[in-house]
Amino acid sequence: MSNKVVNVNLTGGIIGLLGDSPKNKLNKVVEEESKNGYRVVQIIPAASANLLLSLLRSILLVITLFFYTKSEGYYIIFEKK
Repeated sequence: MSNKVVNVNLTGGIIGLLGDSPKNKLNKVVEEESKNGYRVVQIIPAASANLLLSLLRSILLVITLFFYTKSEGYYIIFEKK
């Protein structure tokens, strides 16, 4: 039995609102790994309590006029028998 952790990154800002669906991104990753024989064990939100990271994301959002920033994503844990 082997395990695998995949980090799914999301995009924030206006670009994220209009074109980056978390549901579609998660489905795409799960479907891809299912083809390789893995099954989902757990999906965990990648919440970071890092103040510096939050500040940098906010600055990036302002610099890009609210069009783009990195957003919190998800960790997906897979297993393969």
